[in-house]
Amino acid sequence: MKSGKRPPLPGETRIGALALTLMLAGGIIAPLRFVLNKFAIDGGVPPFAFAFWPMLFAGILLLVIALARGERMSFSRAHLRAYVLVGVFVLGVPMGVLTFLADQLPQGLISMVVILAPTMTYLFAILFGIDRLRWLSSTGLALGIGGILVIMLPDVSLPERGMVWWLLLALLAPVSLGLGNVLTAVTRPPAMPPTVLAAGMMLSGAALLVPAMAASGQFYLFDGAAPGANWNFLYATLLNAVFYTAFLELIRISGPVFFSQINYVAVATGFGWGIALFGERYSLYVWGGTALMAISVLLLTLGARANAQEKT
Repeated sequence: MKSGKRPPLPGETRIGALALTLMLAGGIIAPLRFVLNKFAIDGGVPPFAFAFWPMLFAGILLLVIALARGERMSFSRAHLRAYVLVGVFVLGVPMGVLTFLADQLPQGLISMVVILAPTMTYLFAILFGIDRLRWLSSTGLALGIGGILVIMLPDVSLPERGMVWWLLLALLAPVSLGLGNVLTAVTRPPAMPPTVLAAGMMLSGAALLVPAMAASGQFYLFDGAAPGANWNFLYATLLNAVFYTAFLELIRISGPVFFSQINYVAVATGFGWGIALFGERYSLYVWGGTALMAISVLLLTLGARANAQEKT
């Protein structure tokens, strides 16, 4: 294999029972992080603090597990770059933004915006020159943008008119995820055990949130919240550790094309959790826009698969 070329996906990934199980389980539990955000913030926990502490605790937990298994965390320039880029753009910025918005938007809508991550990944891949325009993927990109416009523009689509500005802020999450995915591919982070990379990205993401907590005055030492609210820190820590380790392992064994299917499951279950736990209801514009974004991810996935086949 020549240096500088991305390895082809077919033949190097294994899409079997384990990959399918990880994809379905990840899609079901991922929106629960947003549910915990809402429970904690409604209980008086500052948003940035609830993003920071579970990230830090999960990073420490995974580091201990990695060391106990004899896995060493390297601090070479290449490894540090991998930890920081993945931690900041794939975890720190999206988690900080979506936690901050937990009490500003319905839980289902917060889950919904994440489906735009594959669309943003494709857009940044074109801008960075590592992918090219293809009619299938370009159509998917247009439908993804159209889906969010269907939700944002009509006055009756959101529960409250002022939510459109919060929804615009929420779009920073998929933009950051898309940029992070491309930067990770460009910098070619070295292969490492998923627990080690997950620990590094958690600790880097937590470090990013320290200035945000300081600037907003949201330092929190587990006092002053409603009774029981602090239990959400434990739940979020365990969820972070399990989900992001599974996320990295799923990409390793199945590749990013198959992994992108997790977005369908996550958005569907995100709306389901919102309806079941918070009694949320959505207009036809929201359902229509979400359907457009789901079709967008499908077309982007087909385009990526076709591109991978061209390289074999």
